[in-house]
Amino acid sequence: MAINVQHSIAMEVADFLTSEPSLEDLANYAVAPETQQYLDGLLEKNSAGELSPDERLELEKLLTISHVMTLIKTKAKLKLAGRA
Repeated sequence: MAINVQHSIAMEVADFLTSEPSLEDLANYAVAPETQQYLDGLLEKNSAGELSPDERLELEKLLTISHVMTLIKTKAKLKLAGRA
């Protein structure tokens, strides 16, 4: 059964970003374990060619959020290292 992870990850990230995190917090951010487990499951299904069209769309949206957070984390790590 699919959960509304797309909504929950967006809310999770929004809640985190509006909590005024420090650069250290940004650099070390990770989604909740259950969210990561769900995303990993979608990635495995994608690798096996078993995603439904709805799951493919959901995966694309989740990966977009993940990509933005990776950019934020990288920039925070660079600032902490004094290179940004």
